[in-house]
Amino acid sequence: MTVGLKTEEASALATFSDLCAEQGLLKRRDGLKDEDFNDGFTDESTLLRFLQANRMDPSRALQQFQQATTFHSENDAVRLYNLISVEDYEDTRLLYPHWTGRCDNHGRPILMIDMHALSREALTHWRAIRDIPAGTLSGDDSMSTPNMPQRTLVHFDGFTRFALPLCSAVYTSKPVTNCSYIVDASSISLRQAWDVREFARDSSWILATCFPETIYRVYVCNVPAYFSRLWKILKPLIDPVTADKIVFLHSTEAYAVLNEEIDRVNIPTNFGGDFEFKTGMLPDFDNEIRQALQWSIPKESLPSGPIKWVRGESGEMRAVATGTVGGVLRAEEIAILAEPGSRNGTVDHPGLP
Repeated sequence: MTVGLKTEEASALATFSDLCAEQGLLKRRDGLKDEDFNDGFTDESTLLRFLQANRMDPSRALQQFQQATTFHSENDAVRLYNLISVEDYEDTRLLYPHWTGRCDNHGRPILMIDMHALSREALTHWRAIRDIPAGTLSGDDSMSTPNMPQRTLVHFDGFTRFALPLCSAVYTSKPVTNCSYIVDASSISLRQAWDVREFARDSSWILATCFPETIYRVYVCNVPAYFSRLWKILKPLIDPVTADKIVFLHSTEAYAVLNEEIDRVNIPTNFGGDFEFKTGMLPDFDNEIRQALQWSIPKESLPSGPIKWVRGESGEMRAVATGTVGGVLRAEEIAILAEPGSRNGTVDHPGLP
C-alpha cells in the first residue's frame, strides 16, 4: 500500500483498483517483455495519480484511465518504446521538456525546456510529423515511421518508466510521482506565442489525459515584461489543472524562488545557478545517483535514446538502453541499481505491480 494514505484515500484506491480489474484494465500491457517493470502502467502509484487527478472519485478516474489506456494502445506506444529509432527519439526530445539528470530537494526530476527550441522551423517540423498516419507494427516486428502523438507518448513514458522509479529508489522512502518543470521564456515573442498554440494544446492534452499529476510545478522563468499579453493567448489551450501549477518569474526573482526547492548546484546558470544546461543535452546525474548505480559502461552516463528498467535474475533493477539503431534492436545494459530501496529504508522497488 502506498505510504501516507488516509483511510478514505486507501478505500478509494481499493475501489478504483477493483473497478479497473473488472474492466480488464490491470492486465499486463501488450508489448511489455516478461522482465520489464510495470511502472507507469498499472502499478499502484500510477492508479493513485489518476485518482488524485479526479479528486479521489473512482468512477471519474476509471473513465480517464480507460481513455488513457485506449490512447496508449491505439498508438502502440508500449511496443514503440522498444522499436523507435534513437534518431527519432532524440529528434522528439528536443521539442519537449527533458530531464537534466538533476532533482529538486524532494527527489523530483527537474525537466527543462528553452522556448528558443520551439522556433517556427521546429514547429513546422512538429506539425509535419504530427499529421502523418500513425506508424504500426509489421509482421517482422518493425515499426513504420511513428507520428508525433506516438513519439510524445514514448517521450513521457520515459519519465514514468525510468526517471521516476530511479529517483524513488535513490532519494525517498516513498514513490516520486511528479516532476519539477523549468521553462526559459526569455526568448518568447508574441509571434512565437501565436505559433506555439497547437503544440501547447496537443501536448497539454496528452500530459493531462495520459500522465495526470506528473507535474509538481512549472516555473516559467525570465518572462518578458509583456508576458501577460502572451499568456492570454496560451492559457485557454492548457489544461486548467496544469495552468494552476504554473509560476511566472521575472529574471530578478527566478533564482530566489527556484532555490526554495532546488539547490544552487542544480539550478541552471540561466537563472543564477551553477548547472550548465544546454537544450538537448543528455541527463547529467548528480553524485548521489551516480554512486547508487553500478555502471556497466565505461563513460558512466546515459546514452541517447529510450532507457527502461528490467528485473534481473535476483530481482535487481537493471537499466537497459532500448530502441533501434540503423534498424537493429538495441538491448544494452547501462547500469544496475543493486538492492533497490536499500538506500532509503524500503524493501521493494516502489513501482512494482
